[in-house]
Amino acid sequence: MGLLVLYAGIFVVLVIIQFTRQGTFTQRIGPAVVSGQHRIGEGGEEPANQEGTPLEGGVSVFFGGLEFRLEEEPGEFVLIGRNGERRPAAPEWMTVSGDSVNFRLSGGTELVFATRNAGANAELQISGRFAGNAAGADIPFHPLRSSRIRENGDGQFTVSVSGTAYTFSRPPGRTGEDGGTVVPLRAGSAPVVYRAMQEQKTFVPADFVLPQVSGSRAYRDAVSRWQDQSFSLWNQIIPNQNDEDLVIAYAGEAVRRGNFRAAVSAVSPAFLEGSRQTYESSVYLGNMMQARQSFIALEREKISRLSRQIGEKTPEFLRESHVFEFLASRTYADFIDDGAAVVRSLDPSVLTPELAPGVFEGWLDMKQYRAHTDNPFERLIDQACYVVSEGVRRVDEISRPQADGAVPAAGNWIFVFRGNSADMEHNLRLGRALMLWAESAGRSDWAGLGRSLVASVLSLTDGAGTVPRSIQAAVDGEIQEAPGQRISGARLYRILGPGEYYPRPALVGSGVNGIWTWTAARDLTAVQEKNVFDISVSFPPGETHYMMIRGIRPFTKIQLYNMDYRTDPEFERYDSSGWVYSAPEQILTLKMKHRAAVEHIRIFYEDPEAAEDIPETAEDNA
Repeated sequence: MGLLVLYAGIFVVLVIIQFTRQGTFTQRIGPAVVSGQHRIGEGGEEPANQEGTPLEGGVSVFFGGLEFRLEEEPGEFVLIGRNGERRPAAPEWMTVSGDSVNFRLSGGTELVFATRNAGANAELQISGRFAGNAAGADIPFHPLRSSRIRENGDGQFTVSVSGTAYTFSRPPGRTGEDGGTVVPLRAGSAPVVYRAMQEQKTFVPADFVLPQVSGSRAYRDAVSRWQDQSFSLWNQIIPNQNDEDLVIAYAGEAVRRGNFRAAVSAVSPAFLEGSRQTYESSVYLGNMMQARQSFIALEREKISRLSRQIGEKTPEFLRESHVFEFLASRTYADFIDDGAAVVRSLDPSVLTPELAPGVFEGWLDMKQYRAHTDNPFERLIDQACYVVSEGVRRVDEISRPQADGAVPAAGNWIFVFRGNSADMEHNLRLGRALMLWAESAGRSDWAGLGRSLVASVLSLTDGAGTVPRSIQAAVDGEIQEAPGQRISGARLYRILGPGEYYPRPALVGSGVNGIWTWTAARDLTAVQEKNVFDISVSFPPGETHYMMIRGIRPFTKIQLYNMDYRTDPEFERYDSSGWVYSAPEQILTLKMKHRAAVEHIRIFYEDPEAAEDIPETAEDNA
């Protein structure tokens, strides 16, 4: 019985294979390949060849890393009438002659794909002979998985496959609801030629790794030296500064170095009493109650912007730093799903240098927060690397503007240029994202390139702790620092990925019940036991910080230091811990004065046994 079942199964498989293969064909036309399905007669006979091959179900032409699709089903391949109307089309007959293939459509229109060698390079020429009311055609094309596409900024494409680059004789077009790429053929216009370019040298990331940061330890040492120099400068200028970026960088670094209290005392009264302070620095300095409303408003504004961009299915949301981390830390699971769907549908050719950091950051975020699902950014990584490689340049001399003219400075730098300019903020963000992705993915060569980009930006720091906004290549090839506004060291510190005590959103534990916090605490964990939600918070002993916890539903009481604490709207005035709760926003705002490295916030959702001596105010708590 077992053998009978096995033989029957094999017979069924053979029948299925024979049936599925019936009518399909693949034929080489010079360096191109044509694949499709021809019509089969009622008796199953093969098509006659006197007038060509009758087609059914569409056909594809493969050449130079692209697939040109001539099929009616997707509605992308269309004929365009003389009045501009568009109607789906499909070839009915195919005729092969030498190194060209002719596709005849209903109504008499013919499309010709001819291959030839132009010198040492192959090319594909696409032309049309339009009949009746037809005045043109849009032929969709798509990259093969092994291809890398770069849009040059003028509508033109460069396609790289197997070390060879291809381009069109004139820019392709975009059409359809998804903005798909097409070859636009029009009556009376010249044929479109898709040809191989002159051989280009293969990009090797290791060729652009600076020796001083060739290893991870050397890189950490270089960044640590920059942090030491920057902190020393901030320590001197903080009393006269009114810039929140600087206050945050200085305070966050001071926590790590063990002199946080002195740093807070050194902050300018003009900053503390002015309008520059926001919820970001409130984690160190207090004034959290006043900052709460701006916190809520800015959060809503950002999520509204991201949801709109994701809803429009545009990749522009990747311009923002760590979008999926932002969504995950606030437990917006639906937006993560929608954003991931947009990423899965993206045509790799739309990636630009400005979007590349977002691809690497997105890959890292999805690996962290959606580790058990397919990473939607995986299919974009090679294209992002290709886009980056197109702009990488080694620079050995940069002219810096001085009072008496530009002074050249010799060195060894690696930057990614966009045209004739390299933006320093972009290079720093890109370098860090590229390095972290490559380290996680086991791509040591790309990690070295990322470290080199970061080190190159930091090495341009001047005596005031700033770097130029950009560097530019002059007509004669000279590289110059762009005059005018510069980027502060505090801003670089924010982009670089600051220390463990920097203000940030953080999930409470694993995002229990959608709870997250705005904090500068190093670690937060949470345990739910019956009616008690226990949050553990890490911060140096003897120091005080502030935090907002979102998603806390109404409760009966809170314990700090294993003592019941009552709310007090004036809690920030006293030298003790305290809290206040806003039920409409479900936000718990706290001041935490650490007696130990780890303190607990215990939130009770039922009142088991009311304590007899509950302090009435934060002043009593003190």
